[in-house]
Amino acid sequence: MNKAIGLAAFFALIGFLTSKAIAAPLEAPFNFTRSEINIEVFIRGRALNAILDTGVDPSVIDITEAELLGLKVDRSVSGEAGGFGEGRGATVFPTTIEGLIIHGHRFKAFDALASDTAPYTSHDQPRIDAVLGYSFLSDKIVLIDYVSHKLAILDGPSEAQALVRTCQARWRIPLKTFESYPVIPGFRFGDATGPVTLDTGSSGGIGLFPAALDLAGVRASLVDQGASIRRGARGESKVETFVLNQPVGFGPFTLPAGQQVFVRKQPDASAGRVANVGNALLAELQIKMLLDYRRRLMTFYGDCR
Repeated sequence: MNKAIGLAAFFALIGFLTSKAIAAPLEAPFNFTRSEINIEVFIRGRALNAILDTGVDPSVIDITEAELLGLKVDRSVSGEAGGFGEGRGATVFPTTIEGLIIHGHRFKAFDALASDTAPYTSHDQPRIDAVLGYSFLSDKIVLIDYVSHKLAILDGPSEAQALVRTCQARWRIPLKTFESYPVIPGFRFGDATGPVTLDTGSSGGIGLFPAALDLAGVRASLVDQGASIRRGARGESKVETFVLNQPVGFGPFTLPAGQQVFVRKQPDASAGRVANVGNALLAELQIKMLLDYRRRLMTFYGDCR
């Protein structure tokens, strides 16, 4: 072999490996106009609107879209969708989402349910075609940037460094789950604390379960704001809304007294959580949230200048 050619090939290989090592992570903007993480995805070449939901397992795709795309829907097995709301859940059928592409990056097939996704969509929103839940997230490293409204799906945790380098505050805890929801074990309600679930499928702030009302000082700090209508996977439900006259937060992150909360009617069956926290609160905190499902770690970044 000619020595010059051999050296050229060697340095070309080094350059290729280096470019792969420093390649930018997958970053995609998300539409947050309704406090939901709406992202454009492609499944078998067809553009769809999907939301990222840490509280759903498995993922969901609209049954009409699934059949148009030629995904196999097993109609011999059916169930009823669970979730928030007072109506009857839509009928669901097992399927597999194949050929998912986000921002030019292709993902392997993952389990899902095929169903009518109309209940997920508010009347003034674009239709939600799919919900990317735990069956998609369970082997991923995901950074949700509530400051810039960007979603990053990383090959390794080190890729997050460039995306959070301007953040002055950091707080890391193990990623433990209640059902499929990530859990913050010591969320603060004034001087009281309790476990809450992180729900990126919720556009709301803090949804209190009845157990939260028994935390010291919480019930006395609620100022009634009347009833409102909220929407979930099982349709609409009337909820009682309040202003909580106590600061709330976790780790080094705090919001002042005066946050709007609502009380969920259904009691939670276990001590796994006292409240559910949605996108509105996480966005108000102006944080970046790294969910490392591979290493089972959560890291929150704040004061991102």
